[in-house]
Amino acid sequence: MVDYTMAMRAQSIAEQYGNFTAQSEVTGKVIGKVDGRLTLGETIADNGGVKASFRAYQEYIKTHESKYTKEAGEKLFFVSMVQPYCAKLKDPTLQLTLTDSHPPNRFRVFGALQNNFDFARVFQCQSGTFMNPNSKCILWE
Repeated sequence: MVDYTMAMRAQSIAEQYGNFTAQSEVTGKVIGKVDGRLTLGETIADNGGVKASFRAYQEYIKTHESKYTKEAGEKLFFVSMVQPYCAKLKDPTLQLTLTDSHPPNRFRVFGALQNNFDFARVFQCQSGTFMNPNSKCILWE
């Protein structure tokens, strides 16, 4: 039963990422779609990594003084997490990333944060919006 449940949850993540359409960051022309099955291992890792690292941050902050308010610190956590993925790609590079086991950077960010309840809370994303969809793909609680 556990294997079936995990398989269904993984399928949900594969479908979510498979719905992402990569567009040229220069012209807006459609380049292709993310292959949710090809990227599944990495997207599971991204989703779990965000959740685990935020929990670790919350535990750390309980015993270490911060110069930031709770709200600012939590926002800074997420901004710091996505900053390495901020880059514009030329069309040939974007097309090449669609054949890689890692989805294009923007979709690594979108997917992992769309599935993260803490992100939605911290940034007060309205329910049912792009960054806080009503249906989230959660592999681990």
